[in-house]
Formats: sequence, structure tokens, C-alpha cells
Amino acid sequence: MKKRGFTLIELLAVIVILAIIALISVPIILNILEKSRKEAFRDTVYHVIEAIELDAMLNERTLPFSYVVANNEIIPNVSMSGKINAYGEVLIDSDGKAKVELDNGTWCARKGVNDSKVMLSSSPCTDNPIIIGSLMVEIKWGEGLLVTSTATSKTSTITNYEFKIKKDDAIVESYSSSENEHLFSFEHLSNNEQYTIEVEVEDNIGHIANTSVSYDFSYEPVVTRYVIVEVFEHLDGNGAVINELEFLDVNNQKLNYTVENVYDSTTSGNPFYWTSTSYWSKANLNDGKYSYTTNGDGGSTSTLFLYNSNMTNKWARFLVDFGEAKEIKTIHLWTGGNDKRQPKNIKMYQYPLEINASFDSTYIENRDDSLSCIYDKNFTTVYTTPTKDTNYFVYPKDTKNPVINDIKVTRNLNILQVRADVTDPYYSSGMKQYRFALVKDNGNLAFNQVPWGEVIKSETMEYDLSMLEESTYYIYVEAMDNASNTSYKISKAYQFTKKDVTSRYLIMEVYDHFSSNGTVVTELEFYNASDQKITYDIPKVYDKARNGVPFYWTSSAWPKIRLYDGNISYTSNSSGGASSTIFNYSSSAGQGMWTRALVDFSSIQNLKDIKIWLGGPEGRTPKEVHFYVSESTDVDTIYEKNIKVRENDSLIEVTNFIMSSDIKPVTMFERKNVMIYTFQPK
Repeated sequence: MKKRGFTLIELLAVIVILAIIALISVPIILNILEKSRKEAFRDTVYHVIEAIELDAMLNERTLPFSYVVANNEIIPNVSMSGKINAYGEVLIDSDGKAKVELDNGTWCARKGVNDSKVMLSSSPCTDNPIIIGSLMVEIKWGEGLLVTSTATSKTSTITNYEFKIKKDDAIVESYSSSENEHLFSFEHLSNNEQYTIEVEVEDNIGHIANTSVSYDFSYEPVVTRYVIVEVFEHLDGNGAVINELEFLDVNNQKLNYTVENVYDSTTSGNPFYWTSTSYWSKANLNDGKYSYTTNGDGGSTSTLFLYNSNMTNKWARFLVDFGEAKEIKTIHLWTGGNDKRQPKNIKMYQYPLEINASFDSTYIENRDDSLSCIYDKNFTTVYTTPTKDTNYFVYPKDTKNPVINDIKVTRNLNILQVRADVTDPYYSSGMKQYRFALVKDNGNLAFNQVPWGEVIKSETMEYDLSMLEESTYYIYVEAMDNASNTSYKISKAYQFTKKDVTSRYLIMEVYDHFSSNGTVVTELEFYNASDQKITYDIPKVYDKARNGVPFYWTSSAWPKIRLYDGNISYTSNSSGGASSTIFNYSSSAGQGMWTRALVDFSSIQNLKDIKIWLGGPEGRTPKEVHFYVSESTDVDTIYEKNIKVRENDSLIEVTNFIMSSDIKPVTMFERKNVMIYTFQPK
């Protein structure tokens, strides 16, 4: 049969049909893709709302509160998986409902507080690119009122922030800056008054946006007759000097006081020159003079504590007496001068005196810290001229409870350390007590049913993991300050597991030493679960001090075989050579030199006990000895990755021995029932 091709008319017909199909199908496909992207954006907006509502609840935000969404971030500090690809604002109103306006460049997503759905319209949401989120106001205890704006812009650069504090539409104080926050002092603010806090934001192309909040400024006043002042140590020179000390009331009027009941631990009595008329007498603490240039001149305008003290933990305390109970709002303190007598720390304590009671001088002489601390200043710089530090005794009435910012969990082998990161909003009233609880997962997690541990003063608690069963655990912390304000916090769940040390290889590290010319390990023994000694060899070693194998490693003096020959005597260089192995020989002490060695048991062993003998008449005691197991079983890989370099990647520490000083007799240290413990967030 004769074959023939398509005619031109037939080809044209096919092309026309395909074109018609394309005209019909392409818009449909594009519309499907567009709808898919649109719904994906809508879903993202819902996820943003959920994350923000959860943050507002968990962090107990003061509502209404606005969040800014920009650059794939939610400000302030809301974590969310995936990319947001949107720009705008989410407001949580006073009832906890969300108002949304987010723009992704194609659509504008809006939702009112009473709307149940997010509605999309064409971008942009607004012609003004500046978005201002919450205007956050917080008291910085002892410093001032910190006002922060979360303003941002997608298409322009913000160039200026103008912050204002108003009372009855009159400006109390204002400040302009390129920074998005400003710290206003408490000087012009009165207790139990309502202020309006405003911010006006301007960008580089002339757009302006503004917002404001009402702020009730109320604080708990410090009312006291007595203040105990403590000067602790000094940074330089030969003593610690206070140039001037002033207390102001709520009307910014200077309060008169007398100084009594002093105790200086360097003299076990009065400070030098305390009653002198020409040098650093107590009367100069409040004589209105702030200069301090030399001993002669400075002697007439300063008060000296801790004279000629070059020892640690030296302090002086004295009593400030206002004659009667006074409300204190501000303190001015001058320290520094060209003689460099800069205190390291100054604390002040409020002393509440009961009716018809007299002052108890034991708070001065015994350095009792159970009183409420109202001022705590650490100095890290030596002021060569008198420098003023201003502190405001302003404590908010409504947020006095301690804030447990975080529960930090670290682990050193079988010891779990739990530390409470606590801020005391009552400024530095001081924490009176902590209680910790490690609670097994039993479904009963109410605070009043937590089996709290003993009350302690430390913010850190340690738990021995070897005493725990494998399970899920929760950590609770209770913190109480000296004003008996209490806060609680629960950590997330942790999974605790433990397993036997089952391995063919161990890595031993000998780190640094106390004596002048090296480190000695006299004997090293390992035992399995049947209490049988495990034989071993050391095929790989690296000494950082030598950049190779240790001295005598293959000699007859301190060779590697001495580590497991059963001899534990070490008397001198010559006789000790028969029973010791040396690492880091001739490396200077305290230089962080180390040696790592691979211990090979020849086959997989169930390791239970480790015995190591350290010390001797010449010292040469290591500061630390660590033992690790490796996730790798390749000897060359272990050597290159974890022995030749001090790298712990892929290593699990089994145990360690931390020494505090040289040990002169040969001494055995032992770890029994070694195990691998993990305590990780779920």
C-alpha cells in the first residue's frame, strides 16, 4: 500500500486544534497554580496567627500587643518553622483576638478581631511602608523607663525615632534618635500617675507613622530610716574611696544623714582616717564636694575604705541614718580619682527598724546579707576622675515577682546541673531561696502538687543521674526574693537514658599539670562486669607538648607498658621509671598541654570500673584525666579526628578525674559502674 504524509491543510488543522486546547487549558492551569499559591499564603497567615497567639499567652504579654512580621521574622521573638514571606502587623487585642494585615507583594491578607476568616485582596495593603508594632515600655530597675519601638519598613530605610512622654497632652520629656529605643530617667516621673508614651517614626523618603500607649507609672517606694552601705574590695591602687554619697527624696531634695557604726575588715575596726579632720573622714561622704586629685587634695573631699588592702574578700560596712523614716527615690554616688582607689563593688541594704527597737550592729560586723538589697553596682573600670552613678529606687507595684527567664540544664557525666536564670524585678532586693524539683512523668504536673526539694540559697541544683530510672522528667524551679515575692517555672520535658559502656576502644586524655616539667600516670586498670581485669594495648598516642609520641614512650624508662604492668610505686626519676609512664614531659605547667591515647581492648568489652594511680614525690600530677568512647570504630579515623587534635566531635565522655593540686604520694582514684548517661530535651 502506498504511504503518504499529512497534507498542509491537515497539519494546519492539528495546529489550530492544539492552539484552541492551549487557549482553554493554560488559563485553567495558571488559575489553579494561582489559587494554590493564594491558599498557601492564606495557610501561612493562619500559622503566623497561631504562633503569635501562643506567644502572647505563654509570655503573658500585656494586651493589646502588636507583632511586626518582616524578613521572615516575627518581632518580638516568636519562632516559627518555614518561611513567612510576608510583611505587616498582627495585633492581639485586650480580649486575646487577632487583627491581621500582612502583605506578600501579591496579596494583602486582612482579618478583623471579630472575623473568623482571613480575607485576601490585591497588594499593597497600604501606601505607607512603615509598620509600627508594639511600643514596649519596661522599667529598668534603678535606671529608668525603657521605651522600645518595633517599627520596620519593607521598601525604605527608617532614619529617625522621636520618643515622647506626655502628661495631660503636655510633653514631660522627649528624645530623637536613629536608635529604636530610649531610656528615660525617672527624674521627672511621679508615682501613681498616668502618662502617654508616643513614638513618631520617619523614613528616608518622607513617610511618617506614629503610635502611642497609656502607661500607669506606679512603684513601691523605699521608706526607711537606715541604709547599710558596703564597699567590697578594689580594682587598683592601694584602697577603695567613695568621693560623695547623696540621697534624694521624691521631690529631688537632698536628704541629710549621719554616718555611724562602721566596720572595716582590713583594720577589724574603723577605716583609716575615719575621724580625721584633714584626710578621708566620714564627714566628707556628704559635704557636697566631688573632687579628688591627690592624697592631700583628695583627703579633704573623699572617704577612704580598705586602705593598703591588696587581699581578696576585704570589705567595709557603715550605717547611714536619716534620723527618721524617709522615702528615698534617688541616689547619687561618686567614685574614682587619679589615685585609682576604685571599689570593685558597692551594695546598699534597706534596714527596716521595728518600733522601739535599736539598730543591730551585727549586720555591720558580720556582713549579714539577709536584708533587702536596694543597690548593687559592680565596677569593672577604674575611673581616673570622680564619676557619678545615679540609681533610682523605683520598683513597680504590679510586677514585683522574680522572673525566671530560663532553666538551664547542663550535664557532666552522671551529674545533672540545673541553674535558674532569674531576674529580680524588685531590682536587687536579693533572692532569699530557691527550690528545685525533678519530676518523673506521671501526668500530675500541677505546681501545688510538685514534690519540691529542700529550700536552698543557691540558684543551682545538682542531681546524681545514677540514682534515676530511665524515664521522661520535668524540671520545676521556685524562686523567692527577700520581699517574699515568689515565681514558679516548669521546663520542657527531658528524656533520660543510660546504657552500659560497651566498646573495644577508649580514648584517654591527660590534660595539663601542676608541677614544672611534666605529667605522670603511674598505673591504669580497667575491669569488666565480672570484675575481671581487662588487658589492653595503646596503639596510638599523641603528645601536644612533643607534637608526637611522649618522651620515653618506647624506652625502658617510662614506656607505655608501665601503664599496665601492675607496679604502682613512684619514688624518683630513676626508680620511678620502672613503674610510671610520662606525658607532656618538659612542658611548662598551666599551658594547657595535653596528650591523648587510644586504649585497645582487642575485642568489645563491657567496661564497669576504672582505676588510675596519680601523684608521686616529684608531683607531676595531671590537672585532668578524661575517658571517652568513640562513635567510630576505625582506628585511623579516631587518630586523625580525635587524638591528633583535641576534638570531641563524635565522642561520648565516660568519666573524668579532676585534680585540685599536686599529689605527693601515689594515690589511686576509682570510678565504679561507669555508664553513658543522656538527658536530652524531648
